[in-house]
Amino acid sequence: MAYIKHDNGFQAGDIVLTSRKVDSYAGYFEKGTLVCIVNISERGYDLEDAHGNRITETGFDSVEKIEYERKNHT
Repeated sequence: MAYIKHDNGFQAGDIVLTSRKVDSYAGYFEKGTLVCIVNISERGYDLEDAHGNRITETGFDSVEKIEYERKNHT
């Protein structure tokens, strides 16, 4: 028998949106900011935006999948 891991979470490298305002002492990401998960620890996701701003240990409720509608370009 093999162990099959469920793919129901996020992985390092995933591009996601912040699901809430994510605060740190230096600044914050507004809700809906496009960020990359750069690491996952026991305290949550480490997030970085396109400008290199990084907030670590943001919890596991700080991001959501990007929902988009695929359009047919024919």
